[in-house]
Amino acid sequence: MRKTTLLTALATMALAMLSPVQAAAQSDTLKFTGTFTDQKGRPMRGVVVSNGFTCVQTDTKGNYELPYNSATKFVYFTVPADCEVPTHSATDNTACFYRQVVDSVKRYDFQLTRMPRGKEKSYKLIVIGDPQVTNAYGPYFQGPNDNAVRKSDIDRFTDETMADIKKTLASLPDDMPVYALSMGDNVQYYGGYNEKLEGQMRAVLGSTRMRTFSVIGNHDQDGKALFKRKWEEAWGPTDYSFDRGNVHYVCINNVIYYRGGAYYQPGELTDEQMAWLESDLSLVPKNKMVVLSYHIPFTFGNRTLKPNPNDMGKGHYASNRLEKILLMLDRFKGYQLFCGHTHFAINNEIELNGRQVLERCHAAACGDIWQSNLNIDGVPNGYYVYSVKGNKIDDCYYKGTRWDKSRQMTLFLADTDFNGESYAADWNLPRGKGIIVANVFNADSGWRLFAIENGVKTEMTRLQKTPCQDAFAVGYHHKYVKSNPYNFFSKRNGYLKMNHWYFYQPKDPKAIVTIVAKDRYGNTYTETSDKVVTEPFYNYAHYYVDEE
Repeated sequence: MRKTTLLTALATMALAMLSPVQAAAQSDTLKFTGTFTDQKGRPMRGVVVSNGFTCVQTDTKGNYELPYNSATKFVYFTVPADCEVPTHSATDNTACFYRQVVDSVKRYDFQLTRMPRGKEKSYKLIVIGDPQVTNAYGPYFQGPNDNAVRKSDIDRFTDETMADIKKTLASLPDDMPVYALSMGDNVQYYGGYNEKLEGQMRAVLGSTRMRTFSVIGNHDQDGKALFKRKWEEAWGPTDYSFDRGNVHYVCINNVIYYRGGAYYQPGELTDEQMAWLESDLSLVPKNKMVVLSYHIPFTFGNRTLKPNPNDMGKGHYASNRLEKILLMLDRFKGYQLFCGHTHFAINNEIELNGRQVLERCHAAACGDIWQSNLNIDGVPNGYYVYSVKGNKIDDCYYKGTRWDKSRQMTLFLADTDFNGESYAADWNLPRGKGIIVANVFNADSGWRLFAIENGVKTEMTRLQKTPCQDAFAVGYHHKYVKSNPYNFFSKRNGYLKMNHWYFYQPKDPKAIVTIVAKDRYGNTYTETSDKVVTEPFYNYAHYYVDEE
């Protein structure tokens, strides 16, 4: 924790010894103050400013006053919707909306740049789940003959994920605003502590034209004050908000450790964080949509804070805080729950005390921690591209790294043996019937899947089971993964939830069946049964084949 100066410590002690009237007068000298102006020097009214514990707004002269708190690390602000997102430098487009508190300094002024056209009506949001680069070298393959090469995780993230994002950005109009959100676990200190790692990742994430924000993950901190401090040095406060268009984004640290490196799953928040969240949301217009972003899912987990009344069954729980959080979010035009953490994709839908809840859990850019090209549920390494218009998400698709954006599923035959694993066994499907299984990366209950066989269209059956696994991913990882045990990526892991698989039993085993997937935004994606994956190892999981 930041050390206060002797002068500040003595002042705090003296304040505690004063009478209430004397303390009220003396406390004026222990406030954080400052002024917000725009690029022309004009005062900015209504900017939300925080000390990490409460939020206030600037007055008509652009001035603010915040209570002094010796635990405050940053004075920071909610980026207004009609202002540019300030960045760390001209070549590092990660968001810089804060000042680190310096002992004895109580005044912090800020200058913002108003956008000529005011707040944006539409923009793109790229969401990156768990980059999780380590200081170790995992297996990386360049061809079908187990040609393993020595390449760092950060180089893979740069050359694969960020290179692919740059192609996506190049496909957009030059005047299209683009923002990005990393869902945490930018780094993991497996392989040895590297004090430069978090800073290196920030530089890579800030290397494009998109303005990038991040939440903090469990591996960014791993219960160690030093690791958390490195994240804060790179990114600033862990609980903050910003506005874009007619959407209010809140990023919050929901990783609470209870024993060394062990943390609660589902995520939890402290009383102080709940108070800060209430303070932040109280200053947001109710016609906005709120996107609450954090690392660990709130809707499910199997290592609960006890007592926990939110029992979802089969060893899964929802966060103790979730119901109170949803009551806060109910005040607004709409809301979204964004998280990462799991290394599998799931749009998790639960019923919590009569309320339907959807939480978007984003697959990892690193997959199974850079030991393959896919997540533990068979979803390829990648990221998400959202289109936001007004106060609504207008579109979303999953972009597999080095996959065309039209490819939103992979097909398998239920009977195929993937290194001792099969979908027929995992999902208890009939054998010898030629059943086709579709892994649809971003599917939720709003999607519709159809199989077209000889001109006849049949709705496919959705598969859901807890715990379960992806036979293709488990078979591959069982052979090649070095740093994760079988219990992590297989159904032995009771944490796994699977719900984006569908199956169809053909009537003619020789027919070419077309699988049609329609998402909740009106997009249609297709794949044909002659493209089923049959090889357990020599495929996109093992190495990339360029499609150019």
